[in-house]
Amino acid sequence: PNSWAPATITGLNPVIVAGAQELGIPFIPGVATPSDIEQGLAAGCRLLKFFPAEVLGGVAMVKALSAPYAHTGVRFIPTGGVNAANLESYLSLKTVAAVGGTWLATKEDLAEGRWEQIQNRCAAAVDVVRKVRG
Repeated sequence: PNSWAPATITGLNPVIVAGAQELGIPFIPGVATPSDIEQGLAAGCRLLKFFPAEVLGGVAMVKALSAPYAHTGVRFIPTGGVNAANLESYLSLKTVAAVGGTWLATKEDLAEGRWEQIQNRCAAAVDVVRKVRG
């Protein structure tokens, strides 16, 4: 096992997934449809990025996609539209492993060095995680 953080990508390209597996690189492909999930499962991926989550139906869509695949052990990382207002709803789903969101550190915050605002948003997100996940 290596200590690299998993790489994610917006889509699922079987050639890229196979290459990452061959090199031992943790890799989380992106999915948006049941066909994408099927392709990911066929490639041995049980952790999938769901993007763009809110545009594709948000929490309701993750629930709908989870139902027929829960027995496979698949888990999702929704990104794209996840924010402080819907974070708890996503984390309440058992098939959601984690979430990603640029609301934590916007481009403007980074460019202007608003580190305290970023830190406060991260602390608030951690509080939500602790509330939901214990």
